[in-house]
Amino acid sequence: MRKDLMKAYETDASQLNGRALDVVHPKTVMEVRSIVAKTQRIVPRGAGTGLAGGCIPLNGLDVVLDLSKLNGIGSFDKERRTIEVGAGVILDDLQICLARNGLEFPINILNHNVCTVGGMIATDVGGSRMVKYGKISNWIKWIDVVDGYGNLHRKGVTELSDYVGMEGITGVIVRVCLKLLPLKKRTASLMKVENSEKVVSIVRDLKRNLNVSMIEFLDKKISVGMGLIEDYHLIVEYEDNSGLLKGREYEELMEMRNRIYSFVVGGSHVRIEDLKIMTDRFVKLITWLESVGIPIFGHIGVGILHPCFNRNQEKYIPEMMKFVKKLGGQISGEYGIGILKINLVDMNDKKILINVKKRTDPLNKFNVGKVI
Repeated sequence: MRKDLMKAYETDASQLNGRALDVVHPKTVMEVRSIVAKTQRIVPRGAGTGLAGGCIPLNGLDVVLDLSKLNGIGSFDKERRTIEVGAGVILDDLQICLARNGLEFPINILNHNVCTVGGMIATDVGGSRMVKYGKISNWIKWIDVVDGYGNLHRKGVTELSDYVGMEGITGVIVRVCLKLLPLKKRTASLMKVENSEKVVSIVRDLKRNLNVSMIEFLDKKISVGMGLIEDYHLIVEYEDNSGLLKGREYEELMEMRNRIYSFVVGGSHVRIEDLKIMTDRFVKLITWLESVGIPIFGHIGVGILHPCFNRNQEKYIPEMMKFVKKLGGQISGEYGIGILKINLVDMNDKKILINVKKRTDPLNKFNVGKVI
Protein backbone atom coordinates (compact mmCIF):
# COMPACT_ATOMS: atom_id res chain seq x y z
CA MET A 1 0.00 0.00 0.00
CA ARG A 2 1.21 3.54 -0.76
CA LYS A 3 2.94 5.21 2.20
CA ASP A 4 0.68 8.28 2.09
CA LEU A 5 -2.42 6.08 2.26
CA MET A 6 -1.03 4.05 5.18
CA LYS A 7 -1.00 7.05 7.52
CA ALA A 8 -4.67 6.61 8.41
CA TYR A 9 -3.92 3.06 9.55
CA GLU A 10 -1.03 4.11 11.78
CA THR A 11 -3.29 5.72 14.38
CA ASP A 12 -6.76 5.32 15.89
CA ALA A 13 -9.14 7.37 18.03
CA SER A 14 -6.54 7.38 20.84
CA GLN A 15 -4.47 9.75 18.65
CA LEU A 16 -1.37 7.67 19.33
CA ASN A 17 0.84 7.08 16.31
CA GLY A 18 2.73 4.03 15.04
CA ARG A 19 4.33 2.81 11.84
CA ALA A 20 3.09 0.00 9.59
CA LEU A 21 5.03 -2.35 7.34
CA ASP A 22 1.97 -2.70 5.10
CA VAL A 23 -1.84 -2.61 5.09
CA VAL A 24 -3.97 -5.34 3.48
CA HIS A 25 -7.71 -5.45 2.79
CA PRO A 26 -8.98 -9.04 2.55
CA LYS A 27 -12.47 -9.48 1.13
CA THR A 28 -13.00 -13.11 2.14
CA VAL A 29 -12.12 -15.44 5.01
CA MET A 30 -9.93 -17.44 2.64
CA GLU A 31 -7.91 -14.30 1.88
CA VAL A 32 -7.51 -13.68 5.62
CA ARG A 33 -6.22 -17.21 6.10
CA SER A 34 -3.71 -16.86 3.27
CA ILE A 35 -2.42 -13.49 4.51
CA VAL A 36 -2.06 -14.66 8.11
CA ALA A 37 -0.26 -17.86 7.11
CA LYS A 38 2.50 -16.02 5.24
CA THR A 39 2.83 -12.93 7.46
CA GLN A 40 5.10 -12.68 10.49
CA ARG A 41 3.25 -10.01 12.49
CA ILE A 42 -0.43 -9.08 12.19
CA VAL A 43 -2.48 -6.23 13.68
CA PRO A 44 -6.23 -6.87 13.18
CA ARG A 45 -8.23 -3.65 12.65
CA GLY A 46 -11.91 -2.79 12.51
CA ALA A 47 -13.04 0.84 12.29
CA GLY A 48 -10.12 2.28 14.26
CA THR A 49 -12.41 3.79 16.90
CA GLY A 50 -10.46 2.35 19.85
CA LEU A 51 -9.24 4.75 22.54
CA ALA A 52 -6.36 2.68 23.91
CA GLY A 53 -4.16 2.24 20.81
CA GLY A 54 -5.10 -1.41 20.42
CA CYS A 55 -4.90 -1.48 16.61
CA ILE A 56 -1.81 0.69 16.08
CA PRO A 57 1.10 -0.99 14.22
CA LEU A 58 4.47 -0.76 15.96
CA ASN A 59 8.01 -0.05 14.78
CA GLY A 60 7.30 -0.64 11.10
CA LEU A 61 7.10 -4.40 11.72
CA ASP A 62 3.36 -5.00 11.65
CA VAL A 63 1.03 -5.67 8.73
CA VAL A 64 -2.37 -4.09 9.43
CA LEU A 65 -5.21 -6.47 8.55
CA ASP A 66 -8.18 -4.23 7.70
CA LEU A 67 -11.26 -6.42 8.23
CA SER A 68 -13.84 -3.84 7.14
CA LYS A 69 -14.57 -5.65 3.88
CA LEU A 70 -15.75 -8.75 5.77
CA ASN A 71 -19.14 -7.07 6.00
CA GLY A 72 -21.54 -9.78 4.92
CA ILE A 73 -24.84 -10.24 6.80
CA GLY A 74 -26.50 -13.61 6.31
CA SER A 75 -27.80 -16.90 7.73
CA PHE A 76 -30.59 -15.12 9.58
CA ASP A 77 -32.75 -17.38 11.75
CA LYS A 78 -35.82 -15.46 12.93
CA GLU A 79 -37.24 -18.33 14.97
CA ARG A 80 -34.03 -19.01 16.88
CA ARG A 81 -33.23 -15.28 16.94
CA THR A 82 -29.68 -15.60 15.65
CA ILE A 83 -27.74 -14.07 12.79
CA GLU A 84 -24.30 -14.74 11.29
CA VAL A 85 -22.25 -11.69 10.33
CA GLY A 86 -18.74 -10.86 9.21
CA ALA A 87 -16.34 -9.10 11.59
CA GLY A 88 -16.44 -5.94 9.48
CA VAL A 89 -20.18 -5.36 9.76
CA ILE A 90 -21.04 -1.91 11.16
CA LEU A 91 -23.42 -1.98 14.12
CA ASP A 92 -25.95 0.46 12.60
CA ASP A 93 -26.10 -1.57 9.37
CA LEU A 94 -26.83 -4.67 11.43
CA GLN A 95 -29.58 -2.92 13.41
CA ILE A 96 -31.26 -1.61 10.24
CA CYS A 97 -31.29 -5.12 8.78
CA LEU A 98 -32.72 -6.61 11.97
CA ALA A 99 -35.38 -3.92 12.44
CA ARG A 100 -36.96 -4.91 9.11
CA ASN A 101 -37.61 -8.29 10.72
CA GLY A 102 -38.82 -6.98 14.09
CA LEU A 103 -35.56 -7.85 15.90
CA GLU A 104 -32.57 -6.03 17.35
CA PHE A 105 -29.12 -6.61 18.80
CA PRO A 106 -29.22 -5.25 22.38
CA ILE A 107 -25.69 -3.81 22.59
CA ASN A 108 -25.65 -0.04 22.02
CA ILE A 109 -22.52 2.14 22.02
CA LEU A 110 -21.82 5.79 21.22
CA ASN A 111 -20.01 5.18 17.93
CA HIS A 112 -22.67 2.76 16.65
CA ASN A 113 -22.60 4.39 13.23
CA VAL A 114 -18.98 3.38 12.55
CA CYS A 115 -17.93 0.62 14.97
CA THR A 116 -17.59 -2.93 13.65
CA VAL A 117 -18.78 -6.15 15.25
CA GLY A 118 -15.24 -7.56 15.30
CA GLY A 119 -13.88 -4.50 17.08
CA MET A 120 -16.68 -4.66 19.63
CA ILE A 121 -15.87 -8.29 20.34
CA ALA A 122 -12.15 -7.56 20.66
CA THR A 123 -12.79 -5.31 23.65
CA ASP A 124 -15.98 -7.06 24.86
CA VAL A 125 -17.94 -3.81 24.85
CA GLY A 126 -21.05 -3.26 26.90
CA GLY A 127 -22.28 0.23 26.10
CA SER A 128 -25.24 2.18 27.42
CA ARG A 129 -27.60 -0.76 28.01
CA MET A 130 -25.12 -2.80 30.00
CA VAL A 131 -27.17 -2.40 33.16
CA LYS A 132 -29.75 -4.77 31.64
CA TYR A 133 -27.95 -6.75 28.93
CA GLY A 134 -24.33 -6.96 30.07
CA LYS A 135 -21.46 -7.12 27.58
CA ILE A 136 -21.37 -8.40 24.02
CA SER A 137 -19.90 -11.72 25.21
CA ASN A 138 -23.36 -12.57 26.60
CA TRP A 139 -24.80 -12.34 23.09
CA ILE A 140 -22.39 -14.52 21.11
CA LYS A 141 -23.28 -18.08 20.13
CA TRP A 142 -19.99 -18.83 18.37
CA ILE A 143 -17.09 -17.13 16.60
CA ASP A 144 -14.85 -18.18 13.71
CA VAL A 145 -11.17 -17.47 14.38
CA VAL A 146 -8.06 -17.70 12.21
CA ASP A 147 -4.97 -18.89 14.10
CA GLY A 148 -1.32 -18.07 13.40
CA TYR A 149 -0.96 -20.93 10.91
CA GLY A 150 -3.92 -19.69 8.85
CA ASN A 151 -6.28 -22.40 10.09
CA LEU A 152 -9.95 -21.60 10.72
CA HIS A 153 -11.59 -22.68 13.99
CA ARG A 154 -15.13 -22.33 15.30
CA LYS A 155 -15.19 -21.51 19.01
CA GLY A 156 -18.28 -22.01 21.13
CA VAL A 157 -19.36 -20.47 24.41
CA THR A 158 -16.86 -22.36 26.57
CA GLU A 159 -13.90 -21.06 24.53
CA LEU A 160 -14.99 -17.48 23.94
CA SER A 161 -12.91 -16.06 26.79
CA ASP A 162 -9.72 -16.88 24.88
CA TYR A 163 -10.73 -14.37 22.17
CA VAL A 164 -13.51 -12.06 23.33
CA GLY A 165 -12.03 -9.07 25.13
CA MET A 166 -8.47 -10.14 24.26
CA GLU A 167 -7.94 -7.18 21.89
CA GLY A 168 -6.74 -9.28 18.97
CA ILE A 169 -3.66 -10.77 20.66
CA THR A 170 -4.86 -14.39 20.35
CA GLY A 171 -6.22 -14.65 16.79
CA VAL A 172 -8.28 -12.98 14.08
CA ILE A 173 -12.05 -13.05 14.56
CA VAL A 174 -13.61 -13.22 11.08
CA ARG A 175 -17.22 -14.27 11.61
CA VAL A 176 -19.69 -14.48 14.48
CA CYS A 177 -23.14 -15.79 15.30
CA LEU A 178 -25.05 -13.29 17.44
CA LYS A 179 -28.12 -13.80 19.61
CA LEU A 180 -31.00 -11.37 19.13
CA LEU A 181 -34.09 -9.94 20.82
CA PRO A 182 -37.51 -8.76 19.63
CA LEU A 183 -37.37 -5.06 18.72
CA LYS A 184 -38.23 -2.95 21.77
CA LYS A 185 -40.31 0.20 21.92
CA ARG A 186 -38.55 2.27 24.56
CA THR A 187 -39.23 5.42 26.55
CA ALA A 188 -36.91 7.60 28.62
CA SER A 189 -36.66 10.34 31.22
CA LEU A 190 -34.11 13.10 31.74
CA MET A 191 -33.55 13.69 35.45
CA LYS A 192 -31.92 16.79 36.92
CA VAL A 193 -30.10 15.96 40.16
CA GLU A 194 -28.80 18.55 42.61
CA ASN A 195 -25.87 16.72 44.21
CA SER A 196 -23.73 13.60 43.90
CA GLU A 197 -25.19 11.91 47.00
CA LYS A 198 -28.64 12.14 45.43
CA VAL A 199 -27.24 10.69 42.20
CA VAL A 200 -26.11 7.58 44.09
CA SER A 201 -29.49 7.21 45.82
CA ILE A 202 -31.46 7.49 42.57
CA VAL A 203 -29.18 5.05 40.73
CA ARG A 204 -29.58 2.44 43.48
CA ASP A 205 -33.37 2.68 43.18
CA LEU A 206 -33.31 2.54 39.39
CA LYS A 207 -31.16 -0.59 39.33
CA ARG A 208 -33.93 -2.45 41.16
CA ASN A 209 -36.32 -1.78 38.27
CA LEU A 210 -36.05 -4.63 35.74
CA ASN A 211 -37.52 -2.43 33.01
CA VAL A 212 -34.63 0.04 33.19
CA SER A 213 -32.16 -0.59 30.37
CA MET A 214 -29.97 2.52 30.57
CA ILE A 215 -28.70 4.85 33.31
CA GLU A 216 -26.31 7.46 31.90
CA PHE A 217 -24.64 10.22 33.90
CA LEU A 218 -23.70 13.72 32.73
CA ASP A 219 -21.78 16.03 35.04
CA LYS A 220 -22.36 19.79 35.20
CA LYS A 221 -19.87 20.74 32.46
CA ILE A 222 -21.14 18.17 29.99
CA SER A 223 -24.75 19.03 30.83
CA VAL A 224 -24.09 22.65 29.87
CA GLY A 225 -22.38 21.48 26.68
CA MET A 226 -25.54 19.56 25.78
CA GLY A 227 -27.69 22.67 26.26
CA LEU A 228 -28.96 21.73 29.73
CA ILE A 229 -28.78 23.79 32.91
CA GLU A 230 -25.63 23.58 35.02
CA ASP A 231 -26.45 20.58 37.18
CA TYR A 232 -25.98 16.81 37.18
CA HIS A 233 -28.29 14.85 34.88
CA LEU A 234 -29.29 11.22 34.45
CA ILE A 235 -30.61 9.80 31.19
CA VAL A 236 -32.81 6.85 32.11
CA GLU A 237 -34.23 4.50 29.48
CA TYR A 238 -37.13 2.12 30.11
CA GLU A 239 -38.42 -0.87 28.18
CA ASP A 240 -42.01 0.01 29.02
CA ASN A 241 -44.04 3.24 29.21
CA SER A 242 -42.50 4.46 32.48
CA GLY A 243 -40.42 7.17 30.80
CA LEU A 244 -41.80 10.68 30.37
CA LEU A 245 -40.35 10.99 26.86
CA LYS A 246 -41.85 8.91 24.10
CA GLY A 247 -41.71 8.79 20.33
CA ARG A 248 -39.86 11.73 18.81
CA GLU A 249 -39.00 13.21 22.24
CA TYR A 250 -37.32 9.93 23.17
CA GLU A 251 -35.37 9.94 19.89
CA GLU A 252 -34.22 13.53 20.49
CA LEU A 253 -32.90 12.61 23.94
CA MET A 254 -30.96 9.67 22.50
CA GLU A 255 -29.59 11.94 19.77
CA MET A 256 -28.39 14.34 22.44
CA ARG A 257 -26.68 11.49 24.25
CA ASN A 258 -24.96 10.48 21.01
CA ARG A 259 -23.51 14.00 20.69
CA ILE A 260 -21.61 13.79 23.97
CA TYR A 261 -18.51 12.23 22.44
CA SER A 262 -18.33 14.85 19.67
CA PHE A 263 -18.72 17.61 22.24
CA VAL A 264 -15.95 16.21 24.41
CA VAL A 265 -13.51 15.73 21.52
CA GLY A 266 -14.44 19.11 20.04
CA GLY A 267 -13.58 20.68 23.37
CA SER A 268 -9.94 19.59 22.97
CA HIS A 269 -10.20 16.67 25.39
CA VAL A 270 -7.55 14.40 23.92
CA ARG A 271 -7.86 11.57 26.43
CA ILE A 272 -11.07 9.86 27.54
CA GLU A 273 -10.66 7.20 30.23
CA ASP A 274 -13.00 4.31 31.11
CA LEU A 275 -12.55 3.54 34.78
CA LYS A 276 -14.96 1.33 36.71
CA ILE A 277 -15.98 1.81 40.34
CA MET A 278 -18.69 0.67 42.73
CA THR A 279 -21.69 3.00 42.92
CA ASP A 280 -21.08 3.88 46.58
CA ARG A 281 -17.59 5.21 45.69
CA PHE A 282 -18.96 7.62 43.10
CA VAL A 283 -19.18 10.61 45.43
CA LYS A 284 -15.49 10.41 46.36
CA LEU A 285 -14.50 10.06 42.72
CA ILE A 286 -16.48 12.99 41.37
CA THR A 287 -15.40 15.20 44.27
CA TRP A 288 -11.77 14.58 43.31
CA LEU A 289 -12.40 15.08 39.59
CA GLU A 290 -14.23 18.35 40.17
CA SER A 291 -11.39 19.60 42.37
CA VAL A 292 -9.08 19.50 39.33
CA GLY A 293 -11.68 20.47 36.73
CA ILE A 294 -12.12 17.13 34.94
CA PRO A 295 -15.53 16.63 33.22
CA ILE A 296 -17.08 13.16 33.37
CA PHE A 297 -19.93 11.15 31.85
CA GLY A 298 -20.73 7.46 31.51
CA HIS A 299 -22.71 4.33 32.28
CA ILE A 300 -23.22 4.97 35.98
CA GLY A 301 -25.67 2.06 36.25
CA VAL A 302 -22.71 -0.34 35.97
CA GLY A 303 -20.07 2.00 37.38
CA ILE A 304 -18.20 2.63 34.10
CA LEU A 305 -17.37 6.32 33.83
CA HIS A 306 -15.42 8.45 31.37
CA PRO A 307 -13.31 11.29 32.76
CA CYS A 308 -12.16 13.60 29.95
CA PHE A 309 -8.72 15.23 29.94
CA ASN A 310 -7.32 18.05 27.83
CA ARG A 311 -3.56 18.28 27.27
CA ASN A 312 -3.02 20.44 30.34
CA GLN A 313 -4.90 17.94 32.50
CA GLU A 314 -3.18 14.74 31.34
CA LYS A 315 -0.73 15.14 34.22
CA TYR A 316 -3.58 14.15 36.57
CA ILE A 317 -4.17 10.74 34.95
CA PRO A 318 -1.56 8.75 36.97
CA GLU A 319 -2.89 10.31 40.18
CA MET A 320 -6.45 9.42 39.18
CA MET A 321 -5.46 5.82 38.42
CA LYS A 322 -3.94 5.46 41.90
CA PHE A 323 -7.05 6.97 43.44
CA VAL A 324 -9.34 4.61 41.51
CA LYS A 325 -7.34 1.59 42.68
CA LYS A 326 -7.49 2.93 46.24
CA LEU A 327 -11.28 3.03 45.87
CA GLY A 328 -11.23 -0.64 44.80
CA GLY A 329 -12.00 0.20 41.17
CA GLN A 330 -10.62 -0.89 37.81
CA ILE A 331 -8.53 1.15 35.38
CA SER A 332 -10.45 -0.08 32.31
CA GLY A 333 -14.13 -0.87 32.06
CA GLU A 334 -14.71 -1.12 28.29
CA TYR A 335 -12.01 0.51 26.14
CA GLY A 336 -9.37 -2.14 26.71
CA ILE A 337 -5.67 -1.98 27.61
CA GLY A 338 -4.03 -1.57 24.20
CA ILE A 339 -0.82 0.44 24.48
CA LEU A 340 -1.99 3.17 26.83
CA LYS A 341 -2.53 1.03 29.93
CA ILE A 342 -0.10 -1.81 29.36
CA ASN A 343 1.99 -0.77 32.39
CA LEU A 344 -1.06 -0.61 34.66
CA VAL A 345 -2.19 -4.23 34.32
CA ASP A 346 -2.16 -6.14 37.62
CA MET A 347 0.67 -8.69 37.72
CA ASN A 348 -1.64 -11.63 38.46
CA ASP A 349 -3.92 -10.65 35.56
CA LYS A 350 -0.87 -10.26 33.34
CA LYS A 351 0.30 -13.80 34.09
CA ILE A 352 -3.09 -15.19 33.07
CA LEU A 353 -3.09 -13.16 29.85
CA ILE A 354 0.45 -14.29 28.99
CA ASN A 355 -0.54 -17.96 29.43
CA VAL A 356 -3.59 -17.53 27.18
CA LYS A 357 -1.44 -15.77 24.57
CA LYS A 358 1.16 -18.58 24.56
CA ARG A 359 -1.53 -21.24 24.21
CA THR A 360 -3.54 -19.58 21.43
CA ASP A 361 -0.73 -17.79 19.56
CA PRO A 362 2.46 -19.86 19.97
CA LEU A 363 4.03 -18.07 16.98
CA ASN A 364 3.55 -14.71 18.75
CA LYS A 365 2.06 -13.29 15.57
CA PHE A 366 -0.97 -11.26 16.66
CA ASN A 367 -0.94 -7.69 17.99
CA VAL A 368 2.49 -7.93 19.56
CA GLY A 369 3.19 -5.24 22.15
CA LYS A 370 -0.43 -4.77 23.20
CA VAL A 371 -2.16 -5.66 26.49
CA ILE A 372 0.79 -7.65 27.90
